[in-house]
Amino acid sequence: MRKTPNFYLAHSFQCMKKIRRWQIMMEGRYNIKFVNPFYSNKYEDADELGQIKSKAALTRYLDSMPIGTCKGIMERDLELIRKSDGIVSYFESPTIGTCQEIIIASYHYRIPVYIITGKYKNHPWIRALANISGGKIFRNRTEFKKYAEKKWGKKL
Repeated sequence: MRKTPNFYLAHSFQCMKKIRRWQIMMEGRYNIKFVNPFYSNKYEDADELGQIKSKAALTRYLDSMPIGTCKGIMERDLELIRKSDGIVSYFESPTIGTCQEIIIASYHYRIPVYIITGKYKNHPWIRALANISGGKIFRNRTEFKKYAEKKWGKKL
């Protein structure tokens, strides 16, 4: 029997709830597991972050975050990436953090990066990083879902 891969799930704060629902659906149907840093990487203000509703409130929150908290988040995310079999990145609404996670995983750790790109599919950086890592690019979550079923199989 094949090992169930464990992927770091990289995505923006703005699509956190939508991606969480998709994550749970994928784990329930396919032989794949995710580590979602917004839910797996608890830090002192995680509950407060989950309550933020507007972009302005998020900006104020991030501006007031102590540098020690920022470094802690980054270090915990990097540790989760190092322990993963690869990254699945929902990149339709890219952020600085998502970009950094893709670059680190692909170029530094050389683990597969599977990028769900939307309109960014042909960007040279996206194409190069997916290629370097042995990963793949997908236009949407449906394409990735079909690939996951073929590559890792459905749960019985």
